[in-house]
Amino acid sequence: MDQILSIFRWLWGETDDKKNPSEKPPLIYPPRLGSDTKSSSSRPALQQNQITSPPSLGSCSDYTFQTNLRTHPPPPLSSSSFTHSKTSGASCFQPTLQTLESHQQLSSRSSSTGERWIKHYSSEYKILLVGEGDFSFSASLAVAFASATNITATSLDSIEFLSTNYRYALSNIDTLRSLGAKVMHDVDATKMAHVFPFNCMRFDRVVYNFPLAGFFPNASREDQIRRNQMLVQLFLENAKKMIHIDGEIHIAHKSNGFFLEWNFEFLASRVGLRLVEEEPFNFMDYPGYRTKYGFGGDNNFNCNPSRTYKFGKIPNEKPSYLQMLVEGV
Repeated sequence: MDQILSIFRWLWGETDDKKNPSEKPPLIYPPRLGSDTKSSSSRPALQQNQITSPPSLGSCSDYTFQTNLRTHPPPPLSSSSFTHSKTSGASCFQPTLQTLESHQQLSSRSSSTGERWIKHYSSEYKILLVGEGDFSFSASLAVAFASATNITATSLDSIEFLSTNYRYALSNIDTLRSLGAKVMHDVDATKMAHVFPFNCMRFDRVVYNFPLAGFFPNASREDQIRRNQMLVQLFLENAKKMIHIDGEIHIAHKSNGFFLEWNFEFLASRVGLRLVEEEPFNFMDYPGYRTKYGFGGDNNFNCNPSRTYKFGKIPNEKPSYLQMLVEGV
């Protein structure tokens, strides 16, 4: 497949999708002044010098920084010191009576054609989830749909890491597979568009919940922001190549203080995406989902307040011939 694509690149005079990060102009990130303007509805063992364990209790790490907004230059994408992980994870999808009742209410939204909805996700969508922790978010979608044949759920972690560090990971994965989902591990969301089989796949929705580059308590505020901006921008750049023309990329994240300064909208604009919509995120909309610290931490964190940011391709942007070839346009 790669050889065929290379031939088409040569015939049509197209260059490689991968851009040289050094060619990007030295932009300055403008401060994000609020989040209501568009409201609407295995990895290798971590080294001690790379990361420390997250707090065992308390809310999502705000690092006790001051909340005054500042500007931050974009990170050098060629930085060799960049490492990242994920925090999208949750406790086991447990079919309690309350959970089953919640899913029955969600099922009432099903259409006469058999289509089912949970929040803004349809059983008809081809959905890719990246950065999953113990897979309870994807399991919640699968149970709500009563089928997971359109779901591809992935983790950065290996299956060995998951089984050791997340109590309910294996049972959630079993739930997904029993309903027809594809489950993959060791998937790097910042490189996936260039790796088989993802370079041949297209989705209606690509979802990354609560991305986090890592815990760096000795790094400056600016350095931590740049690390996280780098993670988000590389993810968006990859995800853009994996969605249909009318597809969307969703990022759910904290929407106060330190996290606002990541400035998702500006990062998206750098890779040719636009903010379609943003709306409040409530984990209770997804029965069975409980937010978790990353890096194997099995404790919940308080994800309030949070929002879902939805990004799409810029209208009338001309797709490359290779994109049309893969999508069958």
